[in-house]
Amino acid sequence: MDSIDQTSAFALRAEEEKHLESVRKIFGRSKRRAQVYLAADGHRGVEEIAKHLRMKRQNVGPELKALHTEGLLELVDSVGGRDIWAKKALDRTLRITHVLEKGFNLSHDGKPPSRGTRPPKRKRRG
Repeated sequence: MDSIDQTSAFALRAEEEKHLESVRKIFGRSKRRAQVYLAADGHRGVEEIAKHLRMKRQNVGPELKALHTEGLLELVDSVGGRDIWAKKALDRTLRITHVLEKGFNLSHDGKPPSRGTRPPKRKRRG
């Protein structure tokens, strides 16, 4: 990270709460939008994100476009007709992923957190 990036990061963090309020407005109560954002890892395209999250492609595409319009996601590559989506550096600066994980109870990849294995049920003695 060069000094301009560091200066920008510190300036953003100085007013972090104000910026995070804007982020909260972008996501509102949309768990789907949060999941799509978290699943955009720089290696997945629309189809892969949809499959990963078990969503329909037609539900994922508009969310990606909305997040791109809001400046949170960017196209990082186009491979074989697939557009690859990733979070911008702003994600690290404002810790957006962390905020969404906590706010929507999701794991870092957009899926619900895996549940631990349950202990076996005890047999009732009758």
